[in-house]
Amino acid sequence: MENNTNHLLDILRLINNLQKKVICQDNDTCTRPILGQNNIFAYNTRPVSFYLCNNQELTITYSEGTSSIFRVENIDGNCITVRLLTTNETGDIVSTNEFATVNINCIAAIRCLSDISLTL
Repeated sequence: MENNTNHLLDILRLINNLQKKVICQDNDTCTRPILGQNNIFAYNTRPVSFYLCNNQELTITYSEGTSSIFRVENIDGNCITVRLLTTNETGDIVSTNEFATVNINCIAAIRCLSDISLTL
């Protein structure tokens, strides 16, 4: 499992580094060297979901409900700090102000969702 852990950490580090490279000025003009962008929106987040060794999707309960969609915020050793994301009434992914720490040793797989722009 350690080899798998190293690969997962490499992927999460890459995602974290890409998100940190986003430069926003005046909250309107953003440049992204690598994260997806189109002619209208520039993105600052690559949402992820985690799957445990038993093939269950990781779900975390927080003050407003539960979440299984996350934004990588920090990596320290084998621990990842994630921001919990949720969906609004229209089905769009939105940010919460809730965070959790996840031990990568408990993760078997990562699912990356399409890049999005979040208000953080």
